[in-house]
Amino acid sequence: MRASLALLLGAAVSLSRAGLVITPIQDDQIVKKVSNDCFFGEVTPQGCGRA
Repeated sequence: MRASLALLLGAAVSLSRAGLVITPIQDDQIVKKVSNDCFFGEVTPQGCGRA
């Protein structure tokens, strides 16, 4: 049990340090697309994402 919890926590820390954190995108966070911006998904001030 402790090993799986430690593994899960380690994976979460690793992903967050890599900048791969999944957060919901609200409608008021979406900005207008410019050419070649975010082929998939929506543009936000922090980067690309899926609404």
